[in-house]
Amino acid sequence: MTELEIMQRAKMYMEKLAQGIDPISDQEIPEDSVLNNVRLARCFFYVSGVLDQVIANGGRVVSTPPKDFFITDEELRRVNPSQEPIRITQFVDLIMNAINDPDRKRLKTTTITSWLIEKGFMSKQADADGKNKRLPTATGEQIGLTVKLREGQYGTYQAVYYSEEAQRFLLDHLQEILQSEK
Repeated sequence: MTELEIMQRAKMYMEKLAQGIDPISDQEIPEDSVLNNVRLARCFFYVSGVLDQVIANGGRVVSTPPKDFFITDEELRRVNPSQEPIRITQFVDLIMNAINDPDRKRLKTTTITSWLIEKGFMSKQADADGKNKRLPTATGEQIGLTVKLREGQYGTYQAVYYSEEAQRFLLDHLQEILQSEK
């Protein structure tokens, strides 16, 4: 009998017990039996539902992803900054690749850029169209943030790049960055 078949049988037993039926003999459980207690019946229904979810996942127990992104010290040590300047989305990809956990909530780029603004490394500046852009301040340039003009489908725009030094700076402060979001 496979693990999945065992789970399916356990689910059937839980359903029968919840309905007041002895799963072995298929006879009604006597009214005065402890197994006929309403609280136990609710528990049996609950366990049956949990088993149903596990069976639907092919027998794999899947935990609910955490509400917030987190990273362990070991995972943080596995992040290798790019030697070439990269965009914030590429930097977040480096972090997520080092974690290699598909169930982990993704780190938001705005978590990092908001912290950089809060600490004075970036500022929000309105462009000619009145749209807010996040651009490095003089302090941000000192840690390795640069701006390059890029061509996109809507014309020329300013893109912020993070040097290897800036990436290392952010990795050194990542736990602080994550705490500031809470």
